[in-house]
Amino acid sequence: MTVTRADVAAAAGVSSAVVSYVVNDGPRPVSPETRARVLTAIDELGYRPNRIASALRRGRSRMVGLVTESPTNPYVAELAESFGASFMERDLTLVMGFSNNSPDREAAFIRSLVDHRVDGIITATGNLRPEILESLDGVPLVAVDRVPAHEHRLAGSVALDNAHAAHLAVDHLLEHGHTIVACVGGPWQAPLTEERVAGWASAIAQSGAAVDQSLIERAEFSVQGGYAAAMALLGPMPRRHGNSAPPTALFVSSDVQAIGVLQACSELGIRVPGDLAIVSIDGTDMALRTSPTLTSVRQPLAEITDLAVDILNDAVVHAGHASRHEVLRGNLVIGRSCGCGLAR
Repeated sequence: MTVTRADVAAAAGVSSAVVSYVVNDGPRPVSPETRARVLTAIDELGYRPNRIASALRRGRSRMVGLVTESPTNPYVAELAESFGASFMERDLTLVMGFSNNSPDREAAFIRSLVDHRVDGIITATGNLRPEILESLDGVPLVAVDRVPAHEHRLAGSVALDNAHAAHLAVDHLLEHGHTIVACVGGPWQAPLTEERVAGWASAIAQSGAAVDQSLIERAEFSVQGGYAAAMALLGPMPRRHGNSAPPTALFVSSDVQAIGVLQACSELGIRVPGDLAIVSIDGTDMALRTSPTLTSVRQPLAEITDLAVDILNDAVVHAGHASRHEVLRGNLVIGRSCGCGLAR
């Protein structure tokens, strides 16, 4: 139940006007003793002062919060840019924050957004803990890309069909004749990670080959993560089974990891795609600027962001409506890293 200014006033033994003077630091002075009582009541009751009351009187603030991971990930940067365009088209103000993979930082930013009475919140982090959803105070939240297991508590979600995307990527490598395809997955236990690893395994199994778990390396979605995973799979002391042959192809769960993989291959003297073919997921503009260019399953960013904003807007206008969850499919964008165009 929402704590009101009147609740604080009753607990502190003052009028609602005095609570307003304390919260807004004026316009009338309040004695130190009275101020202390009011602040104690605010703390004990968990009162959240409405810092944008004028916006509420107009009905909507037309501000929407967006929480993403680090913008150093090219996919995250492009996702944020696409959201900016979607918000602008709808005359909405974007308030953006980056969690840097910290659940505590994400929770603090979301609480701040709720305190400032944004119309809604969109997250693309995968760090949504149940207690965060309990603190939304009626503000609708839509998850994008990394949808938590408790999605039924959201206003909605939009995500890539990760298993299909991974299957598509691995099938392309198999079509090139590769029989040993390793996998660079994302962080442990993240639903997105497990879905992409499952897609890799499904494609391998359907080809008739055995799924070798020692050909999987999990890493953060970062250049450093991709580099470390490649070194573990391909370096001088690989963590494969003793008699396992080295892979000739590699499915990488994200473009940003693939950049790290390319760096590792360069240091190890592994030619891409001559010695090792690579296909990743995301299809960022950065994938077109690597050497060689990355073959990647491109996420439909414009469709993702437009759907997310529409779902959020419906939740704001029609409070209490059923949550809506959309799953989209990407398309394979051919670069040079897979071996297409390689002279034979």
